[in-house]
Amino acid sequence: MAKMIALALLVAAPLSAVPAVAAPANIGTISTLEAVASVNPNDGGTAIELAQAYLRADRPGEAMNHYRRALALDNVMLETRFGDAIWSHTVARQALKTVTALSAR
Repeated sequence: MAKMIALALLVAAPLSAVPAVAAPANIGTISTLEAVASVNPNDGGTAIELAQAYLRADRPGEAMNHYRRALALDNVMLETRFGDAIWSHTVARQALKTVTALSAR
């Protein structure tokens, strides 16, 4: 549970800033999140985290795939970096709108 909360802290930046969340992703971050996702493939929070990492790494196609995957999984409550709570499906829907708009430019 503590691991999920720690991951969720990075997840839900203000929804208007989905592409520019926290620090830039590096290969280590992505590979770590991919490993976590492979161990627990039904965790919507990890799917969101991985999508965020792909966005920071300028890989919007892969990010969109993981946001869609998060929508297919259970809707879980995530904690933002400000201590607020937000549903994983809400994050995914908002992010998909933003990523789609960015991809259309």
